[in-house]
Amino acid sequence: MWLRDLCYSRFSWIGRPLSGVFRGLGSDLEAAGMRIHPEVYMSMVGFASLLSLTVIGGFVAITWLLYLLTGVMPLPLRLLVYAPWNLRLIILVTLTSTPLLIILLGAAIPKLVASNRASKLRNEIPYASMYMSVMTSGGLSPYQSLMRMREIDLLPTLRDEMGRLQTIILSTGIDPVSAMEKAVKVVGIKEYKSLLLGYASIVRRGGDVLHYLYSQTESMFEDLSIRIKAMGERLSMLMEANIIVSILGALGLIMIFIVSLSLPSVGMSFTPEQFNLFSFLVLPMLSLLFMYLGDIVQIGGGGSTWKAYLYPIAAAPIAIFIASQTVLPHLIGLRPLLPQLTALIERLNALLELGEGSEAALGLALSLLAISIPGIIGDWLYAERDRKIFEGVTAFIRDIVETRKTGLSPERCIIALSEKDYGEFTPHLKRIALKLRWGMSLRSIFEEFRDRVRNWLSQVVIYFLIDAIEIGGGTEETLEILADFVEKTGHLERERRGLLAPLTFIPYIGAILLTSTTVIFLRFFANLTSLGGLGIPQVTLRKVLLTPLVLHSFILGLTTGKLGCSNRVSAGFKHSAILVIISLLGIWAASSILSLDLMG
Repeated sequence: MWLRDLCYSRFSWIGRPLSGVFRGLGSDLEAAGMRIHPEVYMSMVGFASLLSLTVIGGFVAITWLLYLLTGVMPLPLRLLVYAPWNLRLIILVTLTSTPLLIILLGAAIPKLVASNRASKLRNEIPYASMYMSVMTSGGLSPYQSLMRMREIDLLPTLRDEMGRLQTIILSTGIDPVSAMEKAVKVVGIKEYKSLLLGYASIVRRGGDVLHYLYSQTESMFEDLSIRIKAMGERLSMLMEANIIVSILGALGLIMIFIVSLSLPSVGMSFTPEQFNLFSFLVLPMLSLLFMYLGDIVQIGGGGSTWKAYLYPIAAAPIAIFIASQTVLPHLIGLRPLLPQLTALIERLNALLELGEGSEAALGLALSLLAISIPGIIGDWLYAERDRKIFEGVTAFIRDIVETRKTGLSPERCIIALSEKDYGEFTPHLKRIALKLRWGMSLRSIFEEFRDRVRNWLSQVVIYFLIDAIEIGGGTEETLEILADFVEKTGHLERERRGLLAPLTFIPYIGAILLTSTTVIFLRFFANLTSLGGLGIPQVTLRKVLLTPLVLHSFILGLTTGKLGCSNRVSAGFKHSAILVIISLLGIWAASSILSLDLMG
């Protein structure tokens, strides 16, 4: 808060005119849930812009001062003085335009946040409508159902939106129906507007609210099914585009590098350092861009699996150290801190018969496997292990409806069904039944279930079931509505996974194609060298070409996890490990083929 006050008090002379330039900023901030006045926000952006200008100017002044005092020109100054004119132009344009770029980025951030929030809200709306239908059938008014959503942290974006709705009611004193009509004006989501405005219209006319909510929820799930099919087509295009860019980009770089290395007299210069820059920086950044686009396109169920990334993050320092001692000494000649580890890689390379020049690729493969294996463990513990639980939950909800019709209370129905087999959900159901026999409350039972089960859909369904029992008494009608929509949700989840499952195999084909093509290149130029046609150093060629091959395979695996049916980067670690091993097999094949050619 103090930073806001400081920026507005000192830099409001920037914030006021900038907020006038970006006229839609106020609505963007409100849609993004950023509770700050446009002038205050742009004052903070202006402060950041001036700060960047001060940092750049101070850096240039200190660099020039060091040159005057020592007579030694620092590297940044040498770049500005002796670099080619096009590189100097890029550096100067970047430095001078940084403050303006910060202002433009600051003005665009609320719009990006609002777009991301709208996307999340669109995914949560069908479940909110389902919850309202279930609660209304149990006797709770839709408005009270909406207010109860402020307690549902399983739907975080909708919870924040309901908090905004309550703020409008308390701050303006208008009735809830009018507040709903006002709240939807800044949220450009058709489903959200249809739900709240339709409810407001039904209340004003005195219609059947439950029938409206039920039909609206059915319509939302049908629209969600259409969106899932369209999502499958978009992700398929993204995956194909990523494979084309990754494979053709890598092959193009290989061709340019080999031609430059074999024909230096033609004037083409593409050094190993430039090749490594493109291979280790540009192509991975393009893959990250495709992952980001895939995240925008994906229709996720919700929930967070961030804890799965703690395992690879914890292993990252070890992997970085291994890479510094096994990759950099062989790739760029860096002196190792632990020569024994460098020598170990050389002995392992000789034992596996990968050939001279493959040490850096082998070291990088071991470093990436050191990250992938903990990533596989983390993903299994926090995401993949509980994926099949939802199938058992769906069958359980349908059975509890039929058992409820016999006259048993909802709690007795749960205890009676605990003896039935529901697959992965069975041990959790037995624990729930045991807690009920002990007399524990349903809310405490859910919290314990949530700590043990990390599948978001299962958590949502059990939460809705407990609320239906606590608020509406778990009547047959209420549970029947819940079961219908849970079955629709299960059908949509199976449809989504079925559409995206074939995308998993595309990166494997791409990695095999890239590996085999690289092997063919190495064999071809080895034959030319042996015939005396070209003097290409084979060790340099293998070192430069094979090392990025391992990294490309690793990143293709991560892309598979994000763009595939799992919609998680953490799910890509198992694909990355497999593809890294495939790349090592390709390197071994290249070594074997080359050795056979040289012996022949």
